[in-house]
Amino acid sequence: MTDIDTFMNRPDVQAELGSDVKEFKSCSQKVYSGFTLSGDWMKPFHRMVPPLLEAGIKVLIYAGDADFICNWYGNKAWIMDLEWSGKAKFNQEADKPWFVDGAAGGEARTHGNLTFIRAFGGGHMYPYDQPESALDMVNRWISNKPFY
Repeated sequence: MTDIDTFMNRPDVQAELGSDVKEFKSCSQKVYSGFTLSGDWMKPFHRMVPPLLEAGIKVLIYAGDADFICNWYGNKAWIMDLEWSGKAKFNQEADKPWFVDGAAGGEARTHGNLTFIRAFGGGHMYPYDQPESALDMVNRWISNKPFY
C-alpha cells in the first residue's frame, strides 16, 4: 500500500484532513492494539442488523470475491440467515449482475432496505483493489440508485 502511504503522508493532504499525526501507516500495530484493548474487536454485529432493517434503515453489506479474510460466502450466509420480516423475500431474490461502465462489477441482491454485493476482483481492501467499482457502489448507495 505504498501509494496510499505516500499520499496520506503528503503535508498538504494531512493539512486538509486536519491530521495531528506525524506519520500515516496503513497498518499500525499501535492503532490495532488500541481498538482491540478497548473492546472493539469481534463484536456480534449480525445481532445489530435486524433492528436496523425493521426500523427502515438501509443496510449494505459487501464482500470482495477475492477476500480470504472476510469471504463473500460467509458474509452471504449470515445475511441470508438474519431473522427479520423481509428474510423470506430477500432469500427468494436472485443474485443479479451489477455493471460498472459496461463491465461486470459484481453481483447484487436487494430486497427492501437490505442489499448484499459480491464485488468481483475485490480483496480485503476492495476499494484499493477495484477503485472504480467501489466508487460506483458507494455513489449508487448514497444516491439511492439500484445496482441492477
